[in-house]
Amino acid sequence: MSRWAIILSVALLVHLQASARQGSWKTSLVLRGNYTSSAKIFFNPDAATEQQRSQYLRVEDMTGGGAELRLQLSDENIFFTLSVDYISKTLNDPQYVSIGGSLQRVPGAEGLKFIPVEVALNTYIPVSTEDFRMTMGGGIGMYYAVRSLSVLGVGTQVVNSPVGYGIHVNTGFEYRIRDGISVRAELQFRDPEITNESKFDQETATFNGSPVTIRQSSFRSRIQVDGLTVSGGILIDLF
Repeated sequence: MSRWAIILSVALLVHLQASARQGSWKTSLVLRGNYTSSAKIFFNPDAATEQQRSQYLRVEDMTGGGAELRLQLSDENIFFTLSVDYISKTLNDPQYVSIGGSLQRVPGAEGLKFIPVEVALNTYIPVSTEDFRMTMGGGIGMYYAVRSLSVLGVGTQVVNSPVGYGIHVNTGFEYRIRDGISVRAELQFRDPEITNESKFDQETATFNGSPVTIRQSSFRSRIQVDGLTVSGGILIDLF
């Protein structure tokens, strides 16, 4: 975890402890859909040369959904959030395998699954009005990501626990449509890198009547989710 993530965590805990002694909490729930513009899957993160390590597949236009729990001290412009999202995308991506001693292109698919769990400290910007409010904030996150790969219908399973840590920043706006209910939109930037180790589920497959041997040794990939995330949903005041 970076130095700035540690500093932000300490500041967040100190603020929450001080605020809790001063008044009551207001609790809200955000349900949202999201869109992430891009991510990269690096095939050879442990290769000997920079050229090999830098080879990647770009995955674009990923979609998903999530939920956010918000805690705000009454009459304060600062609030704390805990959120979790699920984002994924799979591409039709033919693969090369050895059949009868020669490399042949066969049907395959590749993509990723990404689950960010984040805490943040946010504030309402002073230009906000009673019905329209703008926010900005940032925090720390725990990021789970796996590379999904299949060749001739044979998929992979995760060997390690692919979790990374990092920081994120966001800005958003809310428009109140009635008491206790608002619509919310948000822009968020994060740049986590997670190393993923996988292996194929089966040793063999069949292509055009010929047997195909699938590699059984595990392989490592590095996933970098570096795109902008746009989300939109509904904010509901609970109590």
